Amino acid sequence: MRILLETELNQIRDMTHTPARGIDKELDMISLGRGLARSLPSCRSVITPISVLPPELLMRIFRFYALKEPPWSGGVQKLGWIWVTHVCQRWRQVALGDSSLWARITGSSPNAKWISEMLVRARNAPLLVVDFAVTPVPGILSKFAPHIFRIRELRLRGLSVHRPRALREICALEAPALEHFELGVLGPYPVTFHQLGGTTLFGGRTPKLRTLSLSNVSIPRSLIPCGQLTQLKITLFRDISTHSTPLPGDSSQLLDLLINTPDLEVLVLEFRPPTILFQAPDGQAIHFPRLSRLCLGGTTSCVANLLKVLQLPSSTTLHLRCIYEYPSTDNVNIILRLVSAHFHNPAPVELEFRSLRIAGDNGLNGLIAVAASTAHPTSVLHALGDDIDSDAELTISFDRLPLYRLPSFGHLTQQDILEGVFSMLPISNLKFLSISIPAFVPSMKWFELSQRCKKVTTIRASGRGTSDLLTSLFPRDTRAYARIIPFPELESLLLENLDFVNAMSRNGALKLYNLFWMALEDRRCANTRLSLLRIDHCVITPDRAEGLKKYAQELRWDGDEGTPTK
Repeated sequence: MRILLETELNQIRDMTHTPARGIDKELDMISLGRGLARSLPSCRSVITPISVLPPELLMRIFRFYALKEPPWSGGVQKLGWIWVTHVCQRWRQVALGDSSLWARITGSSPNAKWISEMLVRARNAPLLVVDFAVTPVPGILSKFAPHIFRIRELRLRGLSVHRPRALREICALEAPALEHFELGVLGPYPVTFHQLGGTTLFGGRTPKLRTLSLSNVSIPRSLIPCGQLTQLKITLFRDISTHSTPLPGDSSQLLDLLINTPDLEVLVLEFRPPTILFQAPDGQAIHFPRLSRLCLGGTTSCVANLLKVLQLPSSTTLHLRCIYEYPSTDNVNIILRLVSAHFHNPAPVELEFRSLRIAGDNGLNGLIAVAASTAHPTSVLHALGDDIDSDAELTISFDRLPLYRLPSFGHLTQQDILEGVFSMLPISNLKFLSISIPAFVPSMKWFELSQRCKKVTTIRASGRGTSDLLTSLFPRDTRAYARIIPFPELESLLLENLDFVNAMSRNGALKLYNLFWMALEDRRCANTRLSLLRIDHCVITPDRAEGLKKYAQELRWDGDEGTPTK
């Protein structure tokens, strides 16, 4: 059935590539009462396979197509899936007969006339979805007020604070069918719900509301139906508070809100102020036994304090975006210790990280991003892609926002954070390690890391900051003359953006290529030759690239000699 639907959907796309009359033509045709037989193209053949499909199957295909090709998407006036009503009279009748097709109203800026016609065609469909990415033109929102009782999803993002009237009308009405509500306001500063003219949120009548998302707007705690929520997302870009309407970002309001939403499955709290928004009271703990995903953003103090009070299942994925507070690194260490405790409690072997990616910039902005996952890339191509990070159980970034004029934390702090990541996270079963550091950083203890991660089979090193990682591949002799092999199970080494021509060792004695060649030679003598050596976008001469062939079963070089830099 799936293959059949995909085949028929492709036929629909092929049949609907001819020029359309457009939305305005459609509306003119309706208002002038023109005959469908004269206005629509007829099917050229009634004996094609798709012409004999039963209406139920055709309707199902239309629903798939409606999800894939919505009208008014990307800010462009286009019919989208509504092309099917211009193919033939039968298709039009089927589409007009399915009210649920018209019950999903999304887009950027549809006109009021078109919205009215969509609502008429939706009739009394109970699953009406309204989703606007920008402020609708005047008169649009007011058309939904009579239908608020049957709207299941209402997503109003990027609203202007200068047009609050229609929003006030909608929020004053009861919404017994509403399950998902998202409200986002444009502007450099957050606004309160009262500033938008609101005094009640759907008359306090939203028995089915499960997800609430607020961006740059604060709704008083007393108006939020906390106990029934499974998803809560709050994003504030600046710190504001009034005596009459404290923000949920304030400690007392936020604590009260979290305590009263114990059934949350997804929690997103992202604060971007120059000051600390949250202080955790001593001994306070908030339990979320069902939470599967936690996203926190803010200063390192704010994130650390939030992590202290949240009691989470060990299966909860963590996504943390931290704004570094110069010059102290105490909160960084607190965050890393709390994260480590979370993934170690308990710490069964099968839940330890198998993949670790670390990306750093040149130190000017101080960005370090970490992604750790229990999944191992299935292939080299998968390892080179970024999609693996989307399923990571842990992502952390430490950043500095230039907007707040915080000093960059520099190379030494980068080193402290990296060493903290390596020493605290459960990585003893790591299989894939990716390090991307464009510029020079202080010396890292790569050999000590290799002894913690003896099961690593694939290393991806990108940027000049990873040159010490390559030179650390030397086998070492202990006092008892026992041979110690760094990363003893290493099979694949993927190198990118390195300079093998001019880059020198840290003490200036040998160039990177010579040290790397010596390391590979020693590993070959120790019977730890690589299976794959891949070199991309590196500064290297053809003869030197060819000289590395004997150290790997397979050498992949992109043929680019690069541009030497001095």
